[in-house]
Amino acid sequence: MRCLIGFMGLLSSAMVFAGEAQLKQWEKMDRCSNAAFIVVSILEESPDTFKQALALHGAIGGLKNNTKLGETTPSEGEVTGAYNMALRISAGMPRPFAKRDHDWLIAQAATSCTLWVPDAKPE
Repeated sequence: MRCLIGFMGLLSSAMVFAGEAQLKQWEKMDRCSNAAFIVVSILEESPDTFKQALALHGAIGGLKNNTKLGETTPSEGEVTGAYNMALRISAGMPRPFAKRDHDWLIAQAATSCTLWVPDAKPE
C-alpha cells in the first residue's frame, strides 16, 4: 500500500512539474509520429523511388494546406528526415510490409525524426 501511495505521489508531482520544455518535446514526438506514419504509407505503395518522391512532395504540399492536425502537423524537414531514415531501414524489405514490420518501421522513423531532426520553430 505504501508503495502505491508513494508511486501516486511521485506521478502527481511529475505531472505538476512537467514544464514547457516537456510539452514541446511531446509535441515534437507527435509531429514525428505523424510524419513517420505518412512516410511508411508512401514507402509501402511502391519500391520505386521516383514514385515515392512524387508522393512525398504531394504529402508535404497537402500538410501545408491542411490545418486539421494543428500543432501536430509535421514540418517539411521532419517528413523528409523520417523518409530518409525509413527508406534506409526498409531497403530490401518486401512490400507491402507485414503488420509487425509496418509498426516497427513507423517507430524507427519517428524515433530518428525526434532525435536527429532539428525543431522547425526554434525558440
